[in-house]
Amino acid sequence: MKTFIAFIFFVFAGINSTVAQDIITLKTGQELKARIVRLTQKDVVFIPQNNSDTITISRDEITMLHYQSGINIYLTENKSPAPVATNSEPANDSLFSQGAKDAGIYYTGYKAAATGTLITSFFIPWGLVPAIACSATPPATYNLGYRDPKLMENPSYYAGYTDQAFKIKKKKVWTNFGIGTGAMIVFYIVGFAVASSYY
Repeated sequence: MKTFIAFIFFVFAGINSTVAQDIITLKTGQELKARIVRLTQKDVVFIPQNNSDTITISRDEITMLHYQSGINIYLTENKSPAPVATNSEPANDSLFSQGAKDAGIYYTGYKAAATGTLITSFFIPWGLVPAIACSATPPATYNLGYRDPKLMENPSYYAGYTDQAFKIKKKKVWTNFGIGTGAMIVFYIVGFAVASSYY
């Protein structure tokens, strides 16, 4: 019985060690395997591997955060706390850039607005109304499609992601409006030409 219990213990221990972990690289070169709970303006909150206690460490002591999702966040250049969310990229903040990059990969929530605009743009000039409305409305949170909720808690990453997602949505909406309107103009011209040939 004791052998069986020991076997079960080692199996679970082995599984636990192979589960993907976040990695915190300190300026000393030391790497901490952990689950990163939160990245704030001043520090990083994490739970060390094989531990249940939450630990907080200053951002100034960290070189890089490697998330199990494959995302790397470099903190060495941030000598001061991360800036709050803005509509433009904060200087020297890799989190904002990473957020914008991820939005370009994962954000697809624009499709409903873009498709609706394409359809209504066939009805000139009424199609202009939904195009303006859709392009002026930021993407809803449930449509952002982000992969890492922990990163979205950081104001710089959030700003980069949502800013880029909004730009993508506006671009897709106006592109589809142009396609639909252009198609209808061509249709009217061809129809007018055909009708004229009978007279």
